[in-house]
Amino acid sequence: MSRFTVDRYWEETEPPWDRGDVPWIVRIAVRWGITIVGLLVAREVVNWAYDRDRMDWEDWQALLLAAAIFVVMRAVLRPVLIFLTCALQLITLGLFIFVVNALILLATDAVCDWWGINFEVAGFFAALLGAFVISVVSFVLSRFLRRNPLGPRLT
Repeated sequence: MSRFTVDRYWEETEPPWDRGDVPWIVRIAVRWGITIVGLLVAREVVNWAYDRDRMDWEDWQALLLAAAIFVVMRAVLRPVLIFLTCALQLITLGLFIFVVNALILLATDAVCDWWGINFEVAGFFAALLGAFVISVVSFVLSRFLRRNPLGPRLT
């Protein structure tokens, strides 16, 4: 009869690409790939829910660059924004994180404009819906890339 421990949970649910022995470039590449899929799904959902071209990019190179910028912006800005909005996070029981993610998506749009990358997010509510979709896709893909996607068996 085995016991449930934190170490056992960590061993059985940690994704193989996110372990300490995996090179950092592989971990970033997986996050980048998940973000690309999230942006593709978010574009379809946002353009379906709103008017056409509320979230768009010119070609696949723009998508790859925008996803890379989004990953970097999320890694740099998100902790700062979460710290600055700590009270709002507590009051809204963590739902304000979607607003933070929408702001990061809008910041990605601004950086893409500076560098001449044709990536557009038209408006805050389109960014909010896009950020929500990207978060859901990221959660689902991260969950199924784990070694044991449904969690440890408690036997």
